[in-house]
Amino acid sequence: MAGFDYFNYHWNFWFLRYISQVEGINAYLNDFVFYPALTNYGYHAYAAFWHPLWALLEPFFGTLTAFNVIIFVACTLNGYLLFLWLRREGVSVALALMGGIALQTFPIARYWYYNTHINLMNWFWLPLHLLLWSQTVSAVRARSTPRAIFWAMVQGVALYGLAMSDHQFPIFAAFVIVPYGLLSLWRARREAAQLLGLIGAGVLTVATGIALLWQFGYLSYALQFRGTLAPGKAAGRPGVAARLFSMAETWWQWDTPSLGAFVTLSALIALAAALFVPQLRHRHDGRWFWFWVGVPPFLIALGGAVQIGDLSLPTPYHLLHALTGGMFGMPWRLAPIFVISTAIFAGKVFTPLLIGRRRAQLVFIVGAFLANAWAVRLWETAPLTPVPTPYAFYAEIGAEHGALYDRLVLVEVPTGVATGEVILGDPRAVQLQWYGMFHHKRMINGFISRAPVEHFFYIETGDPMLSWLGGRVPLDADFVRRQMEERVFSYPIGYFVVHRDLIGRESATLTEIFAFFNRDVRDLVCPVWIEGDAVAYRTAAHPDWDGCPQRVPPNGVIDIGALDDARFIGRGWHYPEIIAGITARWTGAEAAARLYVRLPERRAYEVTLSAQAFGQVRQLALFANGVSLGSVDVLPEGLAEYTFILPEEILLDGYLELALAYDLSGQDESLGRTLGVLVDWLRLAPLDEGRTAG
Repeated sequence: MAGFDYFNYHWNFWFLRYISQVEGINAYLNDFVFYPALTNYGYHAYAAFWHPLWALLEPFFGTLTAFNVIIFVACTLNGYLLFLWLRREGVSVALALMGGIALQTFPIARYWYYNTHINLMNWFWLPLHLLLWSQTVSAVRARSTPRAIFWAMVQGVALYGLAMSDHQFPIFAAFVIVPYGLLSLWRARREAAQLLGLIGAGVLTVATGIALLWQFGYLSYALQFRGTLAPGKAAGRPGVAARLFSMAETWWQWDTPSLGAFVTLSALIALAAALFVPQLRHRHDGRWFWFWVGVPPFLIALGGAVQIGDLSLPTPYHLLHALTGGMFGMPWRLAPIFVISTAIFAGKVFTPLLIGRRRAQLVFIVGAFLANAWAVRLWETAPLTPVPTPYAFYAEIGAEHGALYDRLVLVEVPTGVATGEVILGDPRAVQLQWYGMFHHKRMINGFISRAPVEHFFYIETGDPMLSWLGGRVPLDADFVRRQMEERVFSYPIGYFVVHRDLIGRESATLTEIFAFFNRDVRDLVCPVWIEGDAVAYRTAAHPDWDGCPQRVPPNGVIDIGALDDARFIGRGWHYPEIIAGITARWTGAEAAARLYVRLPERRAYEVTLSAQAFGQVRQLALFANGVSLGSVDVLPEGLAEYTFILPEEILLDGYLELALAYDLSGQDESLGRTLGVLVDWLRLAPLDEGRTAG
């Protein structure tokens, strides 16, 4: 997988399809993420424009391939539609082709492709709207009212599509379409009928787009949005000022945007030629209009401030930041407008040199393509991460249907949430929203582009249960027990899924979580599935709760250090290890190491464990439900078996707490941890008939 945000867009499209198949869920007002908050998704980047294509491809090829096709289509359209507009403006084929390629391969565009930002990669909308408006202008000039109405309404539909790509695209488009529309009105100023026709067509276009966005989009919800957001300060926002003539080594990161040498040098060379080369000057072809169209977005894209020595100069971005209430947080996102305007300006400047010269055009396109490829390191990829583990139990959870199942909440551990403004917790925990496509449950973890801080900020450190499950606050066992019991039945929570790889298999926090689940809330949660790095707990609120037979050791054996020991492990153990081909754990993290077991019947048992002492002979005492079963001397030379007798009367309710207490003297401080005895396995065998606990 590439980038960080992939999970959100895949989940978006699954969710849009899911709510079309079930009743009572609103795409723009629901509690599927950040549960239990009912969140207004009016500013969420669904990128719904692409959903029909995904819905067509996903059933046959899977969501990953569907997204790759979407990105390829968008990249192609970016280049092709700019090429068409450049040709419409009289630019030569070679220059128009190179302009399209420059937009396709622009460093920031590659950043969007890489990060699966299917909402922000759609720069074909700008040349498309220019083409559509030019059709409207032609129809008005030809006094063809039906044709003008047709093209105005087509552009209105396109305006709806643009807005459904991302909320920011109306802002992006305004930097180009508004000046071009005003230019059209200026040119028609002496023809009253034509001027009124263009104004009417423009109003019809905007009205059509707004009506569609209100009826079939997010507009009404965006206008109803209430709550406190968490925007950053304008002055600190990154821009392209530091990389006008270079491409960042980490071009795939949001905070290292690049303009790149090819675009910047093309703009400067074209400007110099237009000013100082006689045969390229004084042409009334609209070049300077497009030059000036590119200036405001360029200045904004420089960032929150431009640093010149010790002098920090603010940019116009501060105004845009203020006008959007701080929600427009990335000034460099306007840089592609500068690329488009540069392509038009440079194309108009240099076209006279290439018209009618096929060989020169061929040489130019080859040379320019190679120069651009070198400048943007076109051959270079970016870091990739494995596709999230396809855990089978998520699909089993997703197969649950019916009112009693559909209302359940699934809590991912560790907890983490994010908006487009802030990430709380481990970013990888936020990505667990990916699994929502498979389990179909409401969840706490996840991402919403814009959400009131009141809906999620408490998760950071203000909620004893959720903050502890995210590893951000210490455990308050009594409070968390009460909180979990209340939420299991009131939300209701159907599942907890603990991800060992995200918490850290060597982390004491992981052992603490298992110990709490196995001891303090064993009547509330049951480890139904253990698969790879994930442990899935079903809760007592689940319709299929069966008292948790999974806590009974299979054949009476607990394989310490194996994946399944999560069902039994308590405090006092170090992380699992593979030593000489066996799975085991060292004790010594606390004065006693504990195990929690459910026994199938009340009777006497023989308790045997395979153990080895660290460094010296160590005394090991075994306690069952607080009652001593005796002690033995454990040898350091190798694993050996040690046996205790568990009397029947110690077992009260079918649950057994075993505590291993050991001598911790003679430690090696260089190891960085305290070691007692290494335990390979523990076996609980019913005493044979005729044998007694005495």
